[in-house]
Amino acid sequence: MVVQPNEHAMLKHIFLPFLVLSAGFVRGQDCPSPFGPPTDEGYTTVNAAYFDTDGNGVVGLTDLMNLLSVYGAVVPVPFAPCGDPLTYQGHAYATVQIGDQCWFAENLRNEYYENGDAIPSNLSDSEWGPTTSGAVAVFGEDSGCNNYSPDIDACDPAQSLNEYGRLYNWYAVDDSRGLCPSGWHVPTDGEWTVMTDFLGGIEGIKMKTTYGWHGGGNGSNSSGFSGLPSGSRYNTADFWDAGLIARWWSCSPIGFYAWHRELHDSGLALNYGYISRSFGFSVVHQTCYLSLIIALKMRIVPAGLTYLFVPLVLMDLDFVIDE
Repeated sequence: MVVQPNEHAMLKHIFLPFLVLSAGFVRGQDCPSPFGPPTDEGYTTVNAAYFDTDGNGVVGLTDLMNLLSVYGAVVPVPFAPCGDPLTYQGHAYATVQIGDQCWFAENLRNEYYENGDAIPSNLSDSEWGPTTSGAVAVFGEDSGCNNYSPDIDACDPAQSLNEYGRLYNWYAVDDSRGLCPSGWHVPTDGEWTVMTDFLGGIEGIKMKTTYGWHGGGNGSNSSGFSGLPSGSRYNTADFWDAGLIARWWSCSPIGFYAWHRELHDSGLALNYGYISRSFGFSVVHQTCYLSLIIALKMRIVPAGLTYLFVPLVLMDLDFVIDE
């Protein structure tokens, strides 16, 4: 498709309804880019020849997909409406839409990376803290455990696995082999904030389950997030806080630490902070196939002509090409 000067065209409902961006983008990894600094209007200038991959002198649909891929791998994934279960490594996970985001509504429990490699498990007390490789644990699987759950014996690993899923150190979150199903990612610190801003005040009450919390600390779960107090494996390797606290990783590092979120039995809010990467926390996934979580706005300049490309993803993909 060639767009001439002073011509407006819209290519609507292209057969790419399942476009998402991989965790390579949301982690903020550095990628080679031909883009220059933003203009005063907020656009980015680029040499369109960089994207003319078929050499036909026109930046078309194929070339535009390559443009998008600069920001992260473009991955086609099977369509599943948010709210439907998603099966991953043999387990059907509940999903829930919160605002414009789609989230897992239960904690991750897989023992393998997305590429099929095993995540190191059953690390002893002496091995867990020092490792700088990805690792996974089940609450209560080793010595040093406390339990405040009113419903289960969380120091029994069979019960805690069934109730809470598994605990992962941050090195597993950051591993390039991926924890997530294709098209999903561990949320960034900013994406957690988007969710809590949408939920407004007392978001912790809205995110906590109606059962399982110590001392009457249950929530309303009006968000559908279904947060359970899964506790943590500390960097000392002890298992603490089941029934009291839920903690989830973000994929965002800060120095030698990483950002996380946590709910408390007596708390009303979702708290945030950063902590050693050696802790074992729960993991939930988030996807952006309901809405492209970046506002991609760039000015492309082929042979002196200026076009504006604004990709939108709302269950299908609309490209607006305007002068």
